[in-house]
Amino acid sequence: MLNKIMDFIKYKGVIWKTPLAAALSWELAEWAGSKHPYLAPLTVILSIQLTVDKSLKFAWQRILGTVAGVLFTASIAPYIGLNGWSIGLLLLVGALIVMWLKLEHAIMIQIALSILMVMYFQSKMPSYPLDRIRDTVIGAIVAILIHILIFPPDSVNKAKKKMVHFADHLSAHFTKTAIWVQEGCSPSGAPTLQTGLQTLFQEIHQATTELNKAEQSLRYNPLGQKKRSTLNEYTQQMHKLRSGYANLADIIRVLTKWSESGNFVKEDQTVWAGHLNTLAKLVKEWKSVLDDPGTFSSVANGPAPQIKAPANIKNYQYPLALFMNAEQVVQDFQNAALSNKVQ
Repeated sequence: MLNKIMDFIKYKGVIWKTPLAAALSWELAEWAGSKHPYLAPLTVILSIQLTVDKSLKFAWQRILGTVAGVLFTASIAPYIGLNGWSIGLLLLVGALIVMWLKLEHAIMIQIALSILMVMYFQSKMPSYPLDRIRDTVIGAIVAILIHILIFPPDSVNKAKKKMVHFADHLSAHFTKTAIWVQEGCSPSGAPTLQTGLQTLFQEIHQATTELNKAEQSLRYNPLGQKKRSTLNEYTQQMHKLRSGYANLADIIRVLTKWSESGNFVKEDQTVWAGHLNTLAKLVKEWKSVLDDPGTFSSVANGPAPQIKAPANIKNYQYPLALFMNAEQVVQDFQNAALSNKVQ
């Protein structure tokens, strides 16, 4: 039960941080003399995002837009009165200024909200403009401090899980390719392998996205040095996974062409089925290290698989690989050019 509570606190911060920060910001706003303390928790609710990076960006935009909108409106509103046309005029002028200064759209929204609210409330409650600025700053500061200092968002473990998940599927796809080769590279099996590659591509994109989220969350975390080191290691391992995926895609492409040439004899099929099974096993063992670093010594001490070109073709392997890749580029772009002409 205690573990579940701790997991909730660590990994579900977006649920409990908002109420905590909202309550604290309300009390601070009242203590500071605000007559509209609800503006502070309103900023908290808007500012706490999934990552610290996004929270900081929104909080800054909220403060800048609010200050600009309040000062602009408070200086002009007394001279133009309150009606639909005056509100529309100020909103238009505010939007034109934002466009002229090339500010972000989010800032324009905050300026527009401040113009509307100050226009309406200033005549009824003279303290509203000052309260809006002060309470917005209080809410933004409280939201950011709580988000950064108390169990900041952590996507490192999520990124690791997605990488392990992808490595497992990559190993399985090597095995499926080996079976396809052993069975003679049937044309009907090739589309299934290509569909699997597309799924793997989506998974590697998801893992990369999670790594980026983790990096954004840790960027402004002063207590995240250990997590940053772990994240750097995962980023390096991610390069290996991308390389493994790219090489598997190339292997399937070459095997398909070899089979279509009619020269992929049974003996070669058996040899390459064995090589692919070896690669599948290698990726699986590597995945176990990623999943549990404690297994590194047992895996590292094992014999490294040897997959090398025979001596009689060793001098030709590089130019052949270059020709294969160059041929693929020609086919890709030639087909694209023909497609554009047809359209």
